[in-house]
Amino acid sequence: MRLQDLGEFGLINHLTRHLPSYDDTVVVGVGDDAAVFRAAAGSFMLITCDMLVEGRHFLRDKISPQDLGYKALAVSLSDIAAMGGLPRHAVIAVGWPKYVNLEYTEKLYSGIREAAASYGVNILGGDTVKAPQLVLDVTVVGESGRPPVTRTGARPGDVLAVTGRLGASAAGLALLLAGETGQGLPPEVANRLVGAHVRPFPRVRAGSALAEAGATAMIDISDGLASEVNHICNGSGTGAAVYADRLPVDNDTRWAAEKLQRDWLQWALFGGEDYELLVALPDSAVAAARQALACLEVEFTIIGEVTEQKHGIQIVAGKETVPLTPGGYDHFRGDFGD
Repeated sequence: MRLQDLGEFGLINHLTRHLPSYDDTVVVGVGDDAAVFRAAAGSFMLITCDMLVEGRHFLRDKISPQDLGYKALAVSLSDIAAMGGLPRHAVIAVGWPKYVNLEYTEKLYSGIREAAASYGVNILGGDTVKAPQLVLDVTVVGESGRPPVTRTGARPGDVLAVTGRLGASAAGLALLLAGETGQGLPPEVANRLVGAHVRPFPRVRAGSALAEAGATAMIDISDGLASEVNHICNGSGTGAAVYADRLPVDNDTRWAAEKLQRDWLQWALFGGEDYELLVALPDSAVAAARQALACLEVEFTIIGEVTEQKHGIQIVAGKETVPLTPGGYDHFRGDFGD
């Protein structure tokens, strides 16, 4: 069925009819001029917005509609996680091109619903319009019972650490763009790497645990580790030393780099879309953070330290120390593969 046959409100009703029941914080959900929800007394409210544009942030023929819907919500959940908050509510705005049919929209929304159910998020509404290409704009509201962790609190002497693994999403994207299934990798390896790209895992519980442990600064790794280190240092007025040999890059990613004749370190530093957390912590908080993340079965790796601003932002690779400049994804320059 064509979307124009349903019309705007018919499409909204069709896509939202299977949303899960709201929790008791929601007073008014889908179907009115605005949503209404109750905030817990004394809590800090967080809000973030992310837009995904076809051809710029994703290639429609390289990602299933279910995965795209899931990813669209997950990347915004990651922003809330990076401040130590818990995501609570979301609104979804979509621009639908004429070449998208009703079946595609249903599958995309099933991915959104899956992500929402996984993280306990209420979908409260949004908007839908006709557009020249597919555009998804997701706004998420979160809350925290403590002051949020920002990018600006790192102090010289803090350690720098990351959750999970780095470079896997970039490896997955490279495999998708290469066009040949797996590039000679075992199917399970290729599937894991592609999965890291199309189905990111926002570290919501880990972000809350790191905030509770005493994180001084935190950011999610969306644009590449190098960019995120620079964001924290510039915001905090500090320098940093990052050690290349400490970066958690798994064997799958290294194997893919070998097959594709690429540099796994470049993927780890500049690839982006890992949606892991980069965190600054005082030494005194490291043990608590490590224990909390171990209980969540989340890998925790110290990759460097925060230094005085005068020392600059450096990466140490063997005996060589060079400036670590931003070089990840920039939304206003470069397309896929550039």
